Amino acid sequence: MTGARARGATAMPPAQLLRLHRHSRSNLLVLGGSETQRVAAARAFHRTSPSGAGPFLFVNCAREEWRLRRALECWLLPDEAQPDSNPLRESEHGTLYLESVGRLSAPTQRLLLALTLRLQASPMGGPGAPGPYRLAVGDPGDLAEAVEDGHFSGALLDSLDKIRVVLGRAGRRGAA
Repeated sequence: MTGARARGATAMPPAQLLRLHRHSRSNLLVLGGSETQRVAAARAFHRTSPSGAGPFLFVNCAREEWRLRRALECWLLPDEAQPDSNPLRESEHGTLYLESVGRLSAPTQRLLLALTLRLQASPMGGPGAPGPYRLAVGDPGDLAEAVEDGHFSGALLDSLDKIRVVLGRAGRRGAA
């Protein structure tokens, strides 16, 4: 795991961190800051890696969990009918960025964990569509605290927390 703290309006990850992971497919975890800052940090990794040639797809887990969940079900069970809007297919060879990942329900967290494990085992995808080159997730809160509170999967956090960027303070959910 690699850590970084970034501040300011752009909240760019340090250049050294970007260089270190420019050829990596490792999952990216961006915590704290504003949604705009988290997306900017994820886009910086996208632009500096081979995934930059592919799409950057944003999914807000608080509003579009249903869309992500259906895509995960279809990816894990390829015989399922493919939905018209499938973020895994749409982010193929690019970056799939999941905002507010801490808001996912336990069943969707289990499906996302299955995806991360299969991507690790078969780096260029797996069953169904090849999938994203990089999975990036962001959340305003401290997901470790959410794990302690029983609201987030510890196994999923471990799987997602390969490159970590902390923007400002990642505090408890609902804290002002």
